[in-house]
Amino acid sequence: MNTKRIAELARAVTRRPIYALIMCTSLALALYSCSQPPAPPQPTPPPPTVAAVAETPVPATPTPPPTAAAVAASPTLQPQVESRPTPSPIPATPTPIAVPDSLPLPDDAQFTQIAAGWNHACGLQADGTVLCWGRNRSGSLGIPAGLTLSRISAGLNFACGLRDDDGAIACWGENGVGQASPPNGSFDDVAAGRNHACALDDGALICWGEGFPDGPETIREVPPLSTIQAGAGFTCGLTPGADMACWNNGDEELESEFGDDGSELAITSGPFAALAIGLHHACAISVDGSVLCGLEERKHYSQRARPPSTKFVQIAGGWHHACGITESSDIECWGSGVAGSTGERLSAPEGKFTAVSIGWRNSCALTPDGHATCWEQPDFQQLPFDLHEAFGGVKFDQAVDLLPLSDGRLAVVERKGVITAYSDEPNGAPPQIMLDISDMMFCCKYRDDGVSAAALDPQFEEFPFLYVYYRILDEHPAEGEDITDAAGRLLVERFRVEGGQVVRDSGLIILDAPQPHRWHYSGAMRFGADGMMYIATGYNSVAEWAQSLQSLNGKVLRIDVRGATPEQPYRIPPDNPFVDNPDALPEIWAYGLRNPWRMDFAPDGRLFIADVGVDTQEEISLAGAGANLGSRMCEGNICHEGWESDAGGLTAPVFTMNRDDACGFIGGVTAPQLNNGFIFADYCSGRVFLLENHEREGWRARILAQADRTIVSFYIDDDGTVYILTYGKPIVRMLPVGE
Repeated sequence: MNTKRIAELARAVTRRPIYALIMCTSLALALYSCSQPPAPPQPTPPPPTVAAVAETPVPATPTPPPTAAAVAASPTLQPQVESRPTPSPIPATPTPIAVPDSLPLPDDAQFTQIAAGWNHACGLQADGTVLCWGRNRSGSLGIPAGLTLSRISAGLNFACGLRDDDGAIACWGENGVGQASPPNGSFDDVAAGRNHACALDDGALICWGEGFPDGPETIREVPPLSTIQAGAGFTCGLTPGADMACWNNGDEELESEFGDDGSELAITSGPFAALAIGLHHACAISVDGSVLCGLEERKHYSQRARPPSTKFVQIAGGWHHACGITESSDIECWGSGVAGSTGERLSAPEGKFTAVSIGWRNSCALTPDGHATCWEQPDFQQLPFDLHEAFGGVKFDQAVDLLPLSDGRLAVVERKGVITAYSDEPNGAPPQIMLDISDMMFCCKYRDDGVSAAALDPQFEEFPFLYVYYRILDEHPAEGEDITDAAGRLLVERFRVEGGQVVRDSGLIILDAPQPHRWHYSGAMRFGADGMMYIATGYNSVAEWAQSLQSLNGKVLRIDVRGATPEQPYRIPPDNPFVDNPDALPEIWAYGLRNPWRMDFAPDGRLFIADVGVDTQEEISLAGAGANLGSRMCEGNICHEGWESDAGGLTAPVFTMNRDDACGFIGGVTAPQLNNGFIFADYCSGRVFLLENHEREGWRARILAQADRTIVSFYIDDDGTVYILTYGKPIVRMLPVGE
């Protein structure tokens, strides 16, 4: 087995955590070398999981794994060409039956296959009929009437299966990107990923959904395959020679790193007997029953990536963990189950089982008599808040901020440069565009482009100004031009608001900061109780700038924008910490930041700041005037040689999480109704946390809610209702369970 090749592929994919690990876990999206929150093209990452489909139960005493020669020659690993009936046409999205919001796991049902998705799971009975249970998200439980299948696979909020009479594909559930609109034809295999699905037609790979905007596409670069599994934005299968072939769904951020030759195809030499594909990782069973997952040589991922030495006959991959059926028919799981518990051996039911399938962190297994057992990891049980769509379910491609307007409406700020006033009342006023500066943007091919944040003057009645924080390129590129390292500028621009409309030609540039590199310019802007404007900037891919007091990058800046004129767009507050230091820029209020994405004030005037990590940790800091938050000498509580996080004048973070369990912290709002805790999220998993300071235990985070979408920002209104902004999905309100 070519373990060196697996490690190389894993390391390559990890540099762009959107898909972060073709050969293992750790995610990390967006955030480019684990950077800042991404935005579609995909729409990235996130959050949910593929369902590794559990096969037909094997006997309680499993058959020993095949030898290498047997695998290479096994007919089950060869594309099968057989006479099949011509499938009758089926609708692109079959009409589902009406089902309630949730259904329990049937007590007496017996299954031959089982497939776990995001909030639901489905089982295939001996007669080919399908039963589904769990939460009904976007019709995920709405099985088309009269459907009988020979194979089933569950994705995020949808599922697909092969019809048993003609091999045609039927899908149901969410279809926002065409994931439930399969091609016509007769097929040998089907696999549902996060928001895409693929099928095999005599060994040829055909995929549709996310990453395939023009409809189903035959992937001609992929060699003939015998079986397939799908992940977040990639698909893997076994070749007739039992090698693993993985195909990237078209994310340009990965094209140059997916394969050695810059292609979207990666081949890993086997022979392998089976695959398990998770959201951002892949594991394979060797012919001797041992399991290999990628990134074993990277120490900060090794605990989660390394499976036990047990021999397995079947495995399944989830978001941050994997499970397998051992030779003795037991279940063993490994990975990350509870926030902060990297590498823990995860809970699994006792007993004998023949098949296992994993969705998000929920998992299901089949007993030898075909009964299903399902369980969850403990951090997803009995969460106190549910999420409810706001603004009537309107989908915003890239909403990054919300602003409260005096008439009760909310202004939705989109990264492309459009700000629109919306009512969140059922019969409210129609939407009204307040500002459109999209012609100034080069957006949104790269995730660091466009508008990051906006703010209204806190004394709006007296000073009716809107401030917009955005990045532009120094030169607009020609069509098809590579702008990977194009220089640009960070701008904060002030606009006057009259009668609910923003006066476009009233713009006054308040701050103009050079950004010579492409990544990590960040984005956060808040007015403090002191009336000053606070602006967070990233270090723009130059680690040294975070510590340099001669650079505006990697800082929190504090300026006075009252009375701004073209000649003097802002004043320096006389109590800024470095105002009397001739070797420092006087705008600097705090420094040592890498990629701060959102911040908010604690009651004592300090700032909660969510800073995105690189390789080891995500962090939340509580910063005061003059604080040095440590980047790049430290990442969270892990410092380079010669430095300690709480020494040398550094301000240690109040909370960290290993990148095994989070790929990018998204701040954040202070919640007065929750003991003034700080609400934040993990970009990749969609978990929403509350950070609280306990008298005896110090700062601790607990999970409040689980989103099935990529979270990029928060807003809290005067009543304490928290709004969660996402890419490619409706904005949601976070409400206590039952409301």
